[in-house]
Amino acid sequence: MMNDEKILQEKISLLEDKLNIRERLIHALELVNTTLDLNTVLEMLMTIANQLIDTEASSILLMDEEKGQLYFTAATGTKKDEIKKIYLAKGEGIAGWVAEHGQPLHIADVSKDKRFSKKSDRTTGFITRSILAVPLKIEDKLIGVVEVVNKKKGEKFTSEDIELLQTLSTTGALAIQKARLYQDLSDLFISAVRAIADAIEAKDPYTRGHCERMRHFSLMIAEELNLSEKEKRNVELSALLHDVGKIGVPERILLKDGKLTQEEFEEIKKHPVIGAEILAEIKQLKEVIPGVKYHHERYDGKGYPEGLNGENIPLIARIMAVTDAYDAMTSDRPYRKGLSKEIADKELVRLKGQQFDPKCVDAFLQNYAKNAKYSPKR
Repeated sequence: MMNDEKILQEKISLLEDKLNIRERLIHALELVNTTLDLNTVLEMLMTIANQLIDTEASSILLMDEEKGQLYFTAATGTKKDEIKKIYLAKGEGIAGWVAEHGQPLHIADVSKDKRFSKKSDRTTGFITRSILAVPLKIEDKLIGVVEVVNKKKGEKFTSEDIELLQTLSTTGALAIQKARLYQDLSDLFISAVRAIADAIEAKDPYTRGHCERMRHFSLMIAEELNLSEKEKRNVELSALLHDVGKIGVPERILLKDGKLTQEEFEEIKKHPVIGAEILAEIKQLKEVIPGVKYHHERYDGKGYPEGLNGENIPLIARIMAVTDAYDAMTSDRPYRKGLSKEIADKELVRLKGQQFDPKCVDAFLQNYAKNAKYSPKR
């Protein structure tokens, strides 16, 4: 009787463990579908796979349609950047076999299987002992392969592990595809914005490349200030579009070689508001408009169009103010040569708290010092 009770308790415990794993899987997959960032999706899928199946490492390979090869898009471990340089042909390695046959593959001891490729181990120094790989598919189309490597404590992969990874790969493939489509749309949107910026700059050959340089400089500040990915994207778009309002400024003023009259300067000062009005009809750019409208405000309140001061000026506009002025100082104009980086840096520091937000100036100079590889094209 006691043995029967013990067996029953073990079965109940096993069932509870399985239910717990299923609940964790469902919750994890819900989390995966809350983001459209591809890198985040990939990182979450690998973390979930490692935790649920209790493995030492995992990786995701996606199919490069043009090359017809798999490439490591994401991997756990200290050398995950190095492994991303590895490509596998269909049929090459365990992942290549899975891609070619569209079926899961479990190898208990890779040293005894000729299909195993040592490329990744040679690159990372990791030692693969056992591996479980399943295809990532959207209906019948293969988009990649997900792998988990080395069960902890030397255990063998089980049929339940295979089932879990297949379930994860089914939902994961959809999440990956959704994120990739979003990325493609986002890239297309940025390309369209760049085309608009180029069209504006075409009116004035002396400012060509200004928006692109501002984009680069502004992202340097955003990076140093640890802004979120969404905020960085808004900074990027704002930098590219900050001068869109110059469409409404007569070319005779924009292209004038000499000093502007007060009347002409008043016309120039209208471009931030014109730009904001142009973008107001595009709902996707709602959070970009403050950078466009207020990038000529000054920290001391003496700017335009509204004379905002200090942190009443949106952060995105305070970033624009620094990078717009810096590029203007260091770029050649018909009436003067651009300043050297050293002199321009001193000007930024001198005008901290007056024209510019001190923390934006400091962030720009700190990031520039760490990544002094970018030389503006004049």
